[in-house]
Amino acid sequence: MDHQIESTSKEQIPKRYTVYNCHTHTFTIDHVPNNFGKKIMPVLYQVITMKVVKWYYLNLTYRNNNYKRFLHKCKKVKHFFLDILKFTRVLYWLYTLILFFFNWLFKMLINLLALSNLFSAETKAAFKRFRTIGRYATYSKSGQRKVFDLLEKTYDTDTKFVVLPMDMDYMEAGQPIANYMQQLDELLKVKSNNKGQMLPFVFADPRRIADPKINVNGFSYQTYVKRNLSKQKFHGIKLYPALGYYPFDKDLIETFKFAQEHQIPITTHCIEGTVFFRGKKKKEWDQHPILKYTKKKEEGPIPIPLPQTKNYDFTTNFSHPLNYHCLLDKDLLSDYLGVETDLSKLKICLAHFGGTKEWLRYTEDNWNNYNNNISHSSKEDYLNSKIKNTLNHGSTRTIWWNASWLSVIYDLMIKYEGVYTDISFIIFNEELFPLLKYLLQDDKVKHKILFGTDYYVVAQKNTEKALFQNLRSYIGEDLFYMISHSNAKRFLSTSFKSY
Repeated sequence: MDHQIESTSKEQIPKRYTVYNCHTHTFTIDHVPNNFGKKIMPVLYQVITMKVVKWYYLNLTYRNNNYKRFLHKCKKVKHFFLDILKFTRVLYWLYTLILFFFNWLFKMLINLLALSNLFSAETKAAFKRFRTIGRYATYSKSGQRKVFDLLEKTYDTDTKFVVLPMDMDYMEAGQPIANYMQQLDELLKVKSNNKGQMLPFVFADPRRIADPKINVNGFSYQTYVKRNLSKQKFHGIKLYPALGYYPFDKDLIETFKFAQEHQIPITTHCIEGTVFFRGKKKKEWDQHPILKYTKKKEEGPIPIPLPQTKNYDFTTNFSHPLNYHCLLDKDLLSDYLGVETDLSKLKICLAHFGGTKEWLRYTEDNWNNYNNNISHSSKEDYLNSKIKNTLNHGSTRTIWWNASWLSVIYDLMIKYEGVYTDISFIIFNEELFPLLKYLLQDDKVKHKILFGTDYYVVAQKNTEKALFQNLRSYIGEDLFYMISHSNAKRFLSTSFKSY
């Protein structure tokens, strides 16, 4: 395997090759629960609903012709009024001074009151997410087809896109205009109308799998997923644990066994974000169901406590990368399930590489061994415990709370053959590019890193074409070919299809 990877990296790069963007979205505002702002914007979420956001963008932005005509008439009236004032220079300059004064006063009040400080970071992030999703509300009639059309026009014609749907029906934030199954049906229709450029995944939520009322054309949801993966209608599986479950949930195990048997790729959310479970915290979530630490030797190991109470905080426990060590380690998983289960060969991408916050956490921490683990040392030295890392060093509780998610994901990629990551969303931050390039030159993990942008969610930070072009020019064509072509083909290939 290592020899194959080495020879691939030395092959001559063709002038034209298929680029695989391994992380994109086409879901629209119609697929987002109406009370998406719940737990982020107290009281306001009942006013600023997704229906209101959609109405605003459809009626009060430049994409609405009636609104454009109204603004045009207002400008005509304004200029007519100014033309009259110009006959009297005194009145015109008085108007100009008054306008200047009120603009100055408004800016001063904003700065003095520091209104932005009244809102939490989560609320600000939610507003940005609302704005990003809202921009695509104007495509509600053409839906995902138009969103995907905008994406593919940014790239060369032979580019392929992994499209990840979102099942938000169970996040307890109200109902969307169109539920998840309607989103999925629409996605498959868009796929059938393009020339093989779209590679849609299917969402796996354990609550949908376990729900006895779910019936999809006479099949359970789990059977529906397996059948359509076998038929290549879907090309992989999408997870989003922050919506209220652990990735090792018992109701996911049979789906994972099928995925491992057929080498089906799984992409899972592994970053903090504004999409998370909005319901009440359950009592069993106060401690980790698998990971333990020793508080007092005479008492033995006890579960790691998880005392957070706010949704944004406690749902990060579901996304934590150490959960995938629990899923992939045969002993830990078997002990949890009560029956011997080995999913160590599962092919899974921990998307977003932990996130910008965790990358900065790694670079700024110079004191802890578990945040000094990234190096170009040999894999043999690394696995023989000559280097302390997050999977073999210190208290599990200490690692859980203090180790950068970047460090943990790095260690998981080295330990487990099937663990990948992608650089979606975080590529907006060019401050991270030097460390990324260093990682792409690390023989232990370079073949496990995938190109992805997180279109269109990342549009709140930069345009798709800028993200794509800036990254490609910085890391160079050799490394870009590796993450967008060679690594992607290896990740996406299954027993049903090779790329």
